[in-house]
Amino acid sequence: MFLMSVTFVEVLEWIGYVLVALLCLMFIIVVHEFGHYAAGKIFKFKINEFSIGFGPAIIKHTNKKTGEIFSIRCIPLGGYCAFDGEDEDGKETLTEGSFYSKPPWQRIIVLISGALFNFISSVIVIAIFFMAFGDVLPRIASAGEVFADKEMTVAAEQQFQEGDIIYSVDGEKVYSLIDANAFADAVGGKDEMSVVVIRDGEQVTLDIAKVYYADENAEGGSSYGFGISYGYTQYKLGFFPAIGHSFQFIGDVIKLIFTSIGQLFTGDAKISETLGGTVTAVSSLAQLTQFGFYAIMYGVCVLSASVAIMNILPFPALDGSKVVFTLIEWVRGKPINRKIENKIHFAGLMILFALAIVLDLVHFLG
Repeated sequence: MFLMSVTFVEVLEWIGYVLVALLCLMFIIVVHEFGHYAAGKIFKFKINEFSIGFGPAIIKHTNKKTGEIFSIRCIPLGGYCAFDGEDEDGKETLTEGSFYSKPPWQRIIVLISGALFNFISSVIVIAIFFMAFGDVLPRIASAGEVFADKEMTVAAEQQFQEGDIIYSVDGEKVYSLIDANAFADAVGGKDEMSVVVIRDGEQVTLDIAKVYYADENAEGGSSYGFGISYGYTQYKLGFFPAIGHSFQFIGDVIKLIFTSIGQLFTGDAKISETLGGTVTAVSSLAQLTQFGFYAIMYGVCVLSASVAIMNILPFPALDGSKVVFTLIEWVRGKPINRKIENKIHFAGLMILFALAIVLDLVHFLG
């Protein structure tokens, strides 16, 4: 009976994690769709509906002034901002304010605004994260006695102190939240370096050179290096450093995403470890929620940036593909047949749905 009750409690906890994950996913989607909505309002596009979720509507409200419908639907795995005439086939739909009645450049701005808002939200979320929790920096755990000669007869000055937080090496910051090897890579192969450490809340610059230090495990009882051992700690950033670092962090995330995609083609990464569908995204977020708000903010930031990258890819049904069709229309002076374009986007959407299912299966069974 005890085991059954424990299992039941664990199931309830996991359901709670999944619900929080779904809320996080919906936040990312709403931000994306609101980007389209906001840009559409600026250029006076006629908007028929702004929906959170798919399927039958749970809540539905019509703005009496504009006629816009706001709805919350029962399947919390998506959403949309429906522009008037966007899914129609011909010129007969070019009524005032309809999607295709607007100039190509305005449509392009509306199309890319979803991804833009995802990027902006990622920057804001991770900036708050850096101010509230901090990025990860190396922290000196011990700084042993060092010597100028291998025989360890001439004492040298150990400039590091226990508790020093290493902030940068030769001007390169060694934040490790996105790159656990940042410090090791910055130090690698160097015999001398200029290191900025945080000591008693102040930045101190140290000119460091490799020396000999006692090492019981080394041949002769000494090793050549900096005579330290280190772990990691979180260091909170001020407002402006957090804002600046957030752009760098998002850039690193984007670079990591494209690197991972590239590794799929070279065989250096497995599909089951790199890609996943909606279920995989929810599952990953659910696992992060177990570690608290700290991990949730990190997950939302990374996933929001991933959604932005995904949507600007020129694959049918995605915003990036619609931008390509709009650019072609702009250059040609006339659009590709709308019926053909819509069929291409519909086929792309079906492929994406199927791919999401396959990737989820590969992820969980691989």
